[in-house]
Amino acid sequence: WIQVALKEEPMPHLRSDSQLGYHLIDDQPTSIFLGPLPQQWKEVPAPVVINMCGAYPNGDRDGYTVCALPLLDVQEDEAMPSREVFETFLASVHAHAANASSYWHCHAGLNRSSLALAAYLHLYRGYRISEAIEQIRARRSPLCLCNALFEKTLRVWYGTEDEQDFVPVDMNAWLTERTGGRDDWR
Repeated sequence: WIQVALKEEPMPHLRSDSQLGYHLIDDQPTSIFLGPLPQQWKEVPAPVVINMCGAYPNGDRDGYTVCALPLLDVQEDEAMPSREVFETFLASVHAHAANASSYWHCHAGLNRSSLALAAYLHLYRGYRISEAIEQIRARRSPLCLCNALFEKTLRVWYGTEDEQDFVPVDMNAWLTERTGGRDDWR
């Protein structure tokens, strides 16, 4: 994993706005935003950035602390980091995110960043893993963690016995519902 620490300066606190593409997931003790890869650094609403895709916004990134663990959004166990690597990364994130607002992203802000954020909410903010997943989906999108391997991994690593069963997100049903039953999205 890679961690790049840059000088920290207070960033203006921007509100969560779906038109901006990001959402406020939790605000106690510090704000956590989840969203897609921003076009420009100036669009990032927090001084701590958790990058799960390895791509970066354009522009000057002075004033941001960036923690990165690029992951592939695939359904292959071999592509997942070990639990030890994953939790070591989250511990390094917590060193920064415990005291400042943070912005968690991957390309779309749905799977890789939701994987990391759900684990973080569980490990550092006291959420049950099912509550963390539910909170992310309610605040960001019902498509968060539509990669069934990611949700299964979270539940196996962090879930209690009653949190192991889940119904994977059905993308086809969601798209059909969103298009009023039309099949033209295919």
